[in-house]
Amino acid sequence: MEYVNIIIACAFLSAGVVNLIGPRVIRAEFEKWGYPDGFRVTIAIVELVGSLLLFVTRTQWFGAFVLLVVTLGVLVSFARSREWMRMQYPLVLFFLLIVTLNQTYASR
Repeated sequence: MEYVNIIIACAFLSAGVVNLIGPRVIRAEFEKWGYPDGFRVTIAIVELVGSLLLFVTRTQWFGAFVLLVVTLGVLVSFARSREWMRMQYPLVLFFLLIVTLNQTYASR
């Protein structure tokens, strides 16, 4: 299970860095969804913090919860813009985060 957490953390760490740098294509995505540019930066920071929390055993549950909320937001954004085929990757992350939450809860 530890490897799953590392994979999830790396996925969100890279997403956070890309969102923070904000290449033109990412800025266009947020604009298309109707979100202000400051929201992109906020999401990037949340993704970075959440991914770092997954690396620490005592805070894994909180990191997984925070990233679950972010992923839910991504899924809602895709659904609102009817980008059904793009939902596959976030759905996989969503279910892996649920598994992580379940494992951290069971280990308590």
